[in-house]
Amino acid sequence: MATKQTARIAPTDDAAAPGAAPTGYLPPLWLAIVLAVTGAAGLLAAFTLAVERVHLLEDPEATLGCDISPLVTCSGVMAEPQARVFLDIPNPFFGIICFTAVLVMAALALGRVRLPRWIWTTFTIGVLLGLVFALWLWQQSVFVLGVVCPWCFLVYMTMSALAPTLTIWAIGAGAVPAPAPVRRVLARWGEWSWVVSLLLAMTIVLAIVLRLPDIPRFLILGY
Repeated sequence: MATKQTARIAPTDDAAAPGAAPTGYLPPLWLAIVLAVTGAAGLLAAFTLAVERVHLLEDPEATLGCDISPLVTCSGVMAEPQARVFLDIPNPFFGIICFTAVLVMAALALGRVRLPRWIWTTFTIGVLLGLVFALWLWQQSVFVLGVVCPWCFLVYMTMSALAPTLTIWAIGAGAVPAPAPVRRVLARWGEWSWVVSLLLAMTIVLAIVLRLPDIPRFLILGY
C-alpha cells in the first residue's frame, strides 16, 4: 500500500516557516536599493572630500574644485575645527569607513542574506548617530560658519534619505526592539517612510535658503 506523503512548503526568503524560530531579518528589495544608492553617494562624497583634504595639506593655498563661491566652498569648511571632530582626524576619513559599512549591508540585502537582530539594531543605531552628526555639521556650517560645502550637502541629503527609511522598516519589522504599539504603527505606515525623508531634506534646503539667500541667487543668476 502506498504511503501518502505530507507536502511541505519551504519558507521563502521573506518569511520564516510557521512556528519556527526566526533565522534573521531581511529588508525588502526597495530598501536594499536605498542602502546601495545612499551608500555609494555617501562614499563618493567622503572619498572626494578626503582627497581634497590631502590637497590642502600639500598646499594650504590651493583652490579646490568644489570652491564655487565664498559661500559654497569646501576649503572654507575644512579649515575649521568642525571638520575634524574626532581625535583631530578629518571627518571624511571616518565617512569612508561608515559608508563602506552601508554598502556592505546593501550587498548582503541584495544577496537576500538574513542577518540577526543584533546586527540590524547596531547598524540602525549607527545610522541614526550618523544622521545626528550630519545634522550637527549642517547646523554648524549654515548657522555658525555661514557657508555650505557641496560634498557635505550631498552627505546631508544621503543621510536624510537613509536614516528614516531604515529606522522605520527596522522597527516595524522587529529588526530593532520596540514596544508592540510602535512596531504595529510603523509596520502599517512603513511604505510612507519616504515622506519623512523628503520633509527632512526640504527642511535642510529651506534653512539654507533662508539663512544664506545669496547662495540660491548665485547658483541661479551667477552673481
